[in-house]
Amino acid sequence: MRRYAEDTSVPVAKSRAEIDKLLRDWGCAQLQWSDDFKRGRAQLRFVWEHEGHSYLARFDVPLPDAEALKKHAIDGRNGLVSERKLQALMDARGKHEHRVLLIWLKGALNAVEAGIVSPEVVFLAHLEGSDGVTVAERAIPRLAMLTQGSADRLLADGGDDG
Repeated sequence: MRRYAEDTSVPVAKSRAEIDKLLRDWGCAQLQWSDDFKRGRAQLRFVWEHEGHSYLARFDVPLPDAEALKKHAIDGRNGLVSERKLQALMDARGKHEHRVLLIWLKGALNAVEAGIVSPEVVFLAHLEGSDGVTVAERAIPRLAMLTQGSADRLLADGGDDG
């Protein structure tokens, strides 16, 4: 099965601009992109205002490293890694991932608009607390507890509001 936008030629900057516009049109108050070249990831953070509250959402976009790309940089003539092909692949990193993030956000926001799902549900896992940890990062290690009882077990304080 072919992956969506697998061979896209759309530059990362264009995808980011489309994501920026989409989120601005949706009413986001702030938006930030950052690139961590050392760790091989990009990050999108945005502030979303809903019913009198401001929520910070974060999406980490992992980018393949040179080791992962080497298998696609093999020179068919000699079976060795082509440094030229590898560099071209490294330069193109993020094109596919940013297109996928864009299509996911478009789909999610269209589902919200159609009343299929609430925006809280769409972005819940990506909401970031003041400690920089997302709901997903806090909850995923505790998901097994969910099968052992109430969803309250996922909350650090046992589900109390206090």
